[in-house]
Amino acid sequence: MSKSTSKFSAKRMAFNAILIAMFAVLSKFSLLIGGVKITFTSLPGIIAAMIFGPIDAFFVGILGAFMEQMLSFGFTATTVLWILPPAIRALTVGLLVKKFGDKISIENKTDNKKPWLFIIICMIAALIASCLNTAVYYIDSKIYGYYNFALIFGVFGVRIINGQIIAIITSMISAPILIGLRKTNLIPHRKGA
Repeated sequence: MSKSTSKFSAKRMAFNAILIAMFAVLSKFSLLIGGVKITFTSLPGIIAAMIFGPIDAFFVGILGAFMEQMLSFGFTATTVLWILPPAIRALTVGLLVKKFGDKISIENKTDNKKPWLFIIICMIAALIASCLNTAVYYIDSKIYGYYNFALIFGVFGVRIINGQIIAIITSMISAPILIGLRKTNLIPHRKGA
C-alpha cells in the first residue's frame, strides 16, 4: 500500500463518504418481499474492501447501514443489530481479499490469478450476512411481537439463494467499476487484487 493510503487521508475519507452515500441511495432501490430483501447495498462495501481493505469496508458497511436505518425507520431498539450484517459482510470481503489478494484477479488474465476467487469471496460474505440477517429478524420479531415462523425461518433458503445470486451479480458489477477507477488514478493500486 502506498503511503497515502496507509493513513486516513482527506482523499480516502472523501471516497469512503461517497461510498457511504452510495449505500444509502442504493438502499432506496431495495425491494422487501416476504422477509427477503433484494438489494445491491453491498456494492459500496465491496468496493471499499478492494480499494482500502477491511477497516474501510467495515466503516462503509456500518455507516451506510446506519444511514439506511435512520432514513427508513429512525433509531429503534434494534438499529444496532440491523447495521451489523452489512458491516460484517463488508469486513469479511475485506479480510478475505487481504488474505488472498495475491491470488485474486478482477480482470480476465492468463497469469496465476483467479477471477472466480473474487466471486467466491463475495458469496461467502453473502452467506454470513444472510445468516446474520435471519438472526436479527428473529430478535426484532420477538422484541416487537410480530414473530411468524414462515416469515423468519420459512424463507431462510430463499434468503440464502437470493443472497448468493446478488453476491454473484454484485461481484460482476464491481469488477469493471474497480478497473475503471484504477485507470483514472483516483484510487491507489493495491498489492494483489
